[in-house]
Amino acid sequence: MKTFLRRLEILNFLRLTNNTIGTDEILQHLIDTAYLDQSASKTKSQFRLIQRDLAFLLGDEIESNEFDNDFGLSLSAGQGKSKLWRLEPYQQLNYDFEKMPAFMALALSVSQKHLKQVLPSTTQEELKRIFLNAEEKLHKSDQKLSANHYQRLSNSVEFFQRGQRLQAPSFKVTILDTIYHAILKGKRLSFSYQTKGSLKEYNIHPYGVAILLPKLYLIGKKHDTCDLDEQDFRSFLVHKISDITLSRYDNKVPETFQLKQYLDSGKMDVLLDHQDASEYLLVLQLNVPSESNLISDITESPISPEQQLIQIDATHWQLNAQIRRTIQLKNWILSLGKQATVVSPEKVRNDILQELDSIRGNYN
Repeated sequence: MKTFLRRLEILNFLRLTNNTIGTDEILQHLIDTAYLDQSASKTKSQFRLIQRDLAFLLGDEIESNEFDNDFGLSLSAGQGKSKLWRLEPYQQLNYDFEKMPAFMALALSVSQKHLKQVLPSTTQEELKRIFLNAEEKLHKSDQKLSANHYQRLSNSVEFFQRGQRLQAPSFKVTILDTIYHAILKGKRLSFSYQTKGSLKEYNIHPYGVAILLPKLYLIGKKHDTCDLDEQDFRSFLVHKISDITLSRYDNKVPETFQLKQYLDSGKMDVLLDHQDASEYLLVLQLNVPSESNLISDITESPISPEQQLIQIDATHWQLNAQIRRTIQLKNWILSLGKQATVVSPEKVRNDILQELDSIRGNYN
């Protein structure tokens, strides 16, 4: 029983300290709180005793510098041969669910519903109690709005794909877990990738995960080109990754990198010509029937930040925008049908004409 209480106090001390501390400090705390004898002659044996306690609490090593324990206890190297100990803050998470506002319970419920497929499995496990208590709070809500009202709202918020709906490909959640783990720990990844009917091996510095419904992409740089080209990003479909392993080597992802800025700059767009990443001034003539909502759609959702929309007459408009020659742009113009005519540049006009000729050829 003494051993159990002493180890429990070690965890409690780490929790209250909420910082990285050394074995000596833990030992001194146990002496000060009378869990150990103050006799100086016993200091060395007591130090070894605490080392055994900490080793027990730490659990078995499962990967390099990773341990299997349910307490969130972590170990790092200090000066010389000293060791530093800490309880991870998320393992100390506590919440008074009886006082949880209904709106917060609703937010947690909706978050669980829509993020379940992209959250790491360990995070889902850690949040399971919170999500379950949030659901229970909604069912027991004593606010003016009943639990049924909140459930109705939760059931009325969904993600949806624009255009032709595609089914999401299946993938192993362990692969996504390993990707997240590499990003968290700042490590490289090695994996096999299915491309053109064969498997290719990659050593990648992972920069992030992009969710483009219905698919997930790993954004990264190949190790052999990471220092050579600042723009040499690659995107990998998560469902095509297999045999993934976490490297012991650190990645070279800059701390200043922001995935949102990367996506907003159009880096996930697919160029029609990989040799041509130039920007062009697109001039598009729009023939808009009176019943069309096209003008309001383009005004509310511009195709570029510098877009200009000029009305020529009651049914004709001119759209000017800085663009690149991408598959996304080509498909968007084609989706407008006879309402849109590319005036310039000539390259974009030819992109559309060549696509139309190819489509027409399929029906000859």
